[in-house]
Amino acid sequence: MQNKSITKLNKIAICCLVLFSVITLARIFNHVPWFDEAHGWTIAEQLGYFDMLKYIKNEGHFFLWQTILYPFAKLHLYPYSMQLLNWVFCLIALIIMWWKAPFNNVIKALITFSFPFLGCYGVIARCYSVGIMLLFILASMNDVKLKYPKTYATVLILCANTSVMALIGASAFGLMFVYDLFKSKLDKNELIKTGGILFLGAFLVFIQIFSNIYFSNIVTNSHLFTSLVMLVNTDVYHNLLINLLLNIIFVVPIFIYLCSKKQALFFAILTNFLMLLLAFKFYGFNFWHSYFFYIYLLISFWLADKSEENTVLKKIAVSLFAIISFILIFHVPEEMKFSSVYNSKAKIILNLIENDEQLKKSVIIHNSGDLYETLPYTNNKTFKIKNYCTLEDKTDYDLKNSHLGECVRGNIFGQAQKYPDLIKNMIDANNNNVFAFTMKEKNPQINNYGMIFAGDYNILIKKYKCEENLCFWKVEIK
Repeated sequence: MQNKSITKLNKIAICCLVLFSVITLARIFNHVPWFDEAHGWTIAEQLGYFDMLKYIKNEGHFFLWQTILYPFAKLHLYPYSMQLLNWVFCLIALIIMWWKAPFNNVIKALITFSFPFLGCYGVIARCYSVGIMLLFILASMNDVKLKYPKTYATVLILCANTSVMALIGASAFGLMFVYDLFKSKLDKNELIKTGGILFLGAFLVFIQIFSNIYFSNIVTNSHLFTSLVMLVNTDVYHNLLINLLLNIIFVVPIFIYLCSKKQALFFAILTNFLMLLLAFKFYGFNFWHSYFFYIYLLISFWLADKSEENTVLKKIAVSLFAIISFILIFHVPEEMKFSSVYNSKAKIILNLIENDEQLKKSVIIHNSGDLYETLPYTNNKTFKIKNYCTLEDKTDYDLKNSHLGECVRGNIFGQAQKYPDLIKNMIDANNNNVFAFTMKEKNPQINNYGMIFAGDYNILIKKYKCEENLCFWKVEIK
């Protein structure tokens, strides 16, 4: 798989990477960040650094991405600083792959233009690209890790602290590294320093992932349906039988090929086992998680293909990997999640608010993902956005509300019925200048207005205006 012509490799690599950059940058500047992207930014923007570290342990992701975002968020440089940072990490990952991975140019080009890189990790600004970049660095350093043990250990702990998805690969690399350290003849001081770095990384992961809220929520909730949806859309969109057949055809010859490559086999078995355990037992995957199966397959081939031998089994396995990469160029993610990720209504909502004299001078309360996505854009705006689930008047966005039980999601009428005092306190604090935002179908109990009777006061909710399937409701105390 290795291309011997460095000049030819460089020319092809540069052409592919330039084309990749043009396409992904065009997508970035036409992509409005969706809920998860905006949420990650908001955590960094609204919390102090140590408060942010305390909070993100309940997110399922670790401190590195938030730390990178933190200075840019404090400067309110949204959204392009976040998007371009993510893009740079993805581009660097591909550069490392082009110059260090033992694949031929065709396979490298297929990887570059596959949907995971071209449509997902290069465009959606989350923690995953930095993790993939660090995983590729670890793969490229695998043969020289004992020559630079402290550097390798540092990259390992950084990788492990990006996301749970990257932690899986970092764990496999880490176990192989520890095994090689025990077999090595490294100086005692070097071993102690390297071991200290690894211990620090493991400790940081432990205190983040095993917090009470995160751990108890994850290990007690199986998400089988979400994972089955992922399987339905793995290769050929919405066809479970074809996908199962293709996966069997792909997995068996590749596994047989990897059996003769000890490190690659160990890496493939451990990462796939942990991914499947996480997907079907503990968490459930969305399409942006599931592509790590491909990332870890890619790295398994990277670790395996070091020799010039070109056996029949190797040709079959490599050809199947190329077919998988080709299929992923045309891959279509699961429809509902794809729509929410790539079709944010944030700009539409902001335009509706800013072109309405009453709305742009008001406080708008909500619990809608669409309006959450507008929040990072509202710095220095004349209007305020508040989460109607919050119990703290001092904050515009209660980052902890998803872990509390006081919210009726997306339904202001139901929220006012269940927690009238919470809504009254918000209205009183904002001089009766409060509007609620919902989707049209989220308040089925009322057509144009509704009254909630709450003892010595009543809450009147009346329709103000609806556009683009979005409704604003005037909320008053009577």
